[in-house]
Amino acid sequence: MSTQTQTQKPGGQRGRRGNRGRGGNRGGPRGGKPVSASEPKNAPAQPVEEKAPESNGNMVEKTIAVVEEDEDAVCWICAEPVKYYAVSECNHRTCHVCGLRLRALYKKLECTFCKEPQTSVIFTVSPDALWASYSPDSIPYKDAKLAISFETQDIMEESLILLRFNCPESTCDYIANGWSDLKLHTRGTHGKLLCDLCIRFKKIFAHEHALYAPSLLPLHLPSLQRGRITAPKEQIDGGVHPLCEFCRECFFGDDELYAHMRERHEECFVCKRNEVKDQ
Repeated sequence: MSTQTQTQKPGGQRGRRGNRGRGGNRGGPRGGKPVSASEPKNAPAQPVEEKAPESNGNMVEKTIAVVEEDEDAVCWICAEPVKYYAVSECNHRTCHVCGLRLRALYKKLECTFCKEPQTSVIFTVSPDALWASYSPDSIPYKDAKLAISFETQDIMEESLILLRFNCPESTCDYIANGWSDLKLHTRGTHGKLLCDLCIRFKKIFAHEHALYAPSLLPLHLPSLQRGRITAPKEQIDGGVHPLCEFCRECFFGDDELYAHMRERHEECFVCKRNEVKDQ
């Protein structure tokens, strides 16, 4: 998913308020318009033409249009600008990146919004075209393994390239043949390392992984440390993997560490009550 401070010159906007301030008509009556001596005090009020209020239907339509424009501008999952849309049979939409991530990395074939199973999705440029409006001729490009149909060849190429082993270095265009090849490339070309735990468990594309200098990887992966080196998690890209102090083995997250501790190590209820760990 910044506020700009505007500097005003002293008295810059105060003089423009005129009679709209609290003391605007202090010399006259509270009604606003002063009574002229030539006008009779009991003169009949002049009829004022009032503009007919807008019908509720028009106001609702305008509001819906504005809301739809704002919502269609960014993906409701990742809050990033949408270039292409992923539309499923239930007609709920995400950006094509989230649609590809859900099907290819998370292996989820249901709609994230309504949880209905979706056998296939369509990647399109249209923000509002319904699923039923697409004919086989309008979506001629397909990926059978992912069950994704593409409206154009450009959409297909820009989507599927995300699944390649692209180098995470932003200035590098290298595409590896696999994780081993990519790790050799990042180490030999950029002098940086990839985290094996992140590769195994993190549901992100190859180019989204963090690269670590050899001196920083042990901070991210404490099992590589030869002594106790601590650093704030906020200062380390990707955080710090939790470490089992008994086995000296790192796990991807706290849930994996908890399951390991329950399976491999005894837990003393006295120590747990006193919040004593790793004893």
